[in-house]
Amino acid sequence: MVSKKRNLRANIIILAGIVGIAAILSILSYQYSNLISNKIADIAANEVRSNARIEVHDISQILANKLETVGALVQTLAESPAVHNNEYIRAHTVINTRQQSSSNLTDFYMWLNKDGKINWISNINQSTYQKYKGTSLSYRPYFTVPKVTHTEYYSSLISSNDRIPRLYISYPVINMTGRSINGDDNGTFTGLVVASVRLRALGDFLNNQLSPQFNGTIGLLDRNGIILYATGGQQYAGENVFGNNFQSVLSSLIHPAGSRILLNEILKKSLQGNTGSADILINGKVNTIAYQPVVVNGKNFLTLYITAQHTLARDASALVGQQRSFTILIIATIGAVAFIIAFLVFSWNKRLEAVVNARTGDLKQANDSLAKSNKQLAIANEQLKTHDKMQNEFINIASHEMKTPTQAILGYSTLIQRHPEKQNEMIQAISRNAVRLQRLTKDILDVTRIETQSLKLNIEKANLKELISEIIEDQRNEIKAANKDINLVFEYDGDIEIDADKSRLAQVISNLISNAIKFTKKGVITVDVETKDGSAIISVRDTGQGIDPEIYPRIFSKFAAKSETGTGLGLFISKSIVEAHGGRIWAQNNSSNRRDVLNRKEGDGFEEGATFAFSIPVNKPIDESNRYWENDHH
Repeated sequence: MVSKKRNLRANIIILAGIVGIAAILSILSYQYSNLISNKIADIAANEVRSNARIEVHDISQILANKLETVGALVQTLAESPAVHNNEYIRAHTVINTRQQSSSNLTDFYMWLNKDGKINWISNINQSTYQKYKGTSLSYRPYFTVPKVTHTEYYSSLISSNDRIPRLYISYPVINMTGRSINGDDNGTFTGLVVASVRLRALGDFLNNQLSPQFNGTIGLLDRNGIILYATGGQQYAGENVFGNNFQSVLSSLIHPAGSRILLNEILKKSLQGNTGSADILINGKVNTIAYQPVVVNGKNFLTLYITAQHTLARDASALVGQQRSFTILIIATIGAVAFIIAFLVFSWNKRLEAVVNARTGDLKQANDSLAKSNKQLAIANEQLKTHDKMQNEFINIASHEMKTPTQAILGYSTLIQRHPEKQNEMIQAISRNAVRLQRLTKDILDVTRIETQSLKLNIEKANLKELISEIIEDQRNEIKAANKDINLVFEYDGDIEIDADKSRLAQVISNLISNAIKFTKKGVITVDVETKDGSAIISVRDTGQGIDPEIYPRIFSKFAAKSETGTGLGLFISKSIVEAHGGRIWAQNNSSNRRDVLNRKEGDGFEEGATFAFSIPVNKPIDESNRYWENDHH
């Protein structure tokens, strides 16, 4: 009995010792975890501050370089001979080209004469230009200041005539002819060139520069404290940051009140041309605001702000806290000797459950893989069925197409023997059907060679204007012969020369025009050629019946045809030829052509029909991997 009591007492002492040691270890672990948590939070906060300063520095430099580039473009325009000599057509081209090179930030360039009246505006249609041509902008500061100083001018926020807020960069046109010998004369002011920067484009440009991994917002003020851009707050653009309206908004959004006072102090300091960062408590969350001036040509033009919330520090502290609690729980569990057996059983059950879950997961994965394979087999089977159906349709169409001219040739051959007096007429009919049969044979042969990649392009210099003009003339003769009421119009943007296979390119254009003629009973077919983004774009727009919705998704596939007199191979061959040249081809019904709708004038009817277009790179070498067209195509 005494021995049992001693053993019980010893067990209680051991248990108490283990519990005490566990308690001490838990306290030490808690203190250590708390220390580590604070250090990690400080490291995370410093990382946020450093990233904010790096982002604001990099983006301000990028924006400054971009604005200086726009300023340099405006300067080259102001100093160009075309502007100085009032060569309007040439000047318009040069101004449009310069604006396109900075279109991600600017939305138009203007050329004003010495009286501040508009000579030219880029990036607008002719009707809008005629509306604003001659409008006087002599009261605008971007005109009055350069007129007096004869230097470049970077404006604050200005609301334009179309009520859209913009920044303007202008450069005077100074005529130095007749300047005095001693050089005292600064020249004669004859006008200026000005570039507009739309706030929406400026905001998009800033957001694109922000690192995707950086969780922050952007703000931009001009030198007068006017808000130009704020992430999620463009409704405040044009407001003075210290004005009553915006300060009232800050009072309702930022708590505590001391944070608003601190924010205003940061803004005042930044607008003085200073660079730095500061932490501010907004609605219980710590934020870092980094700021830096945007210096253009040595002058503080704008001030950029980057705001980053300290979410990383909070997340790190929370994770450390979870780890600390888990450590204390493990130490307490180890100290509780009485529950060791239960813990072992629990661990064994956990391992058993993990094994069962692993086996169940493997079985589920195998089942999902089998289901996926069955689905892929079903899709492949449907594709085979579709291919077989299309192939059968092609065989039926091809046999019908070949049968018709063959029977005609046989019939006329018989009739020519019976009626020799009609020999010429019948020989012409035989020739027409032979040409039709030859065309079908060539299409089938082209498809076979395309799929076996056994053809190559015969690349040479090709003048699109001359090439299309010849095709247009042939097609007009066919329209006249078919007695159709169709007007075939050719619109082109000067001489455009490309490297291409002339005969294959002519095959594509002829096919598109022939299709337009086939599906247009009467109306207008317009062939248009223009250059855009380094490519020549050729489009054929008709006023016919349009593209059938049933075949629209597969319009450029083999055998895609609703016509009873077509094989559905022409567009497939055309697509292959265009892609072999490094271009692309597309089609759309005119009713969905947004550009045509926008360009319609009041009173015009809604144009029906379809538009087929394709692009070919201008003077760009053809990729050798695409040149699978042999030289001896006939």
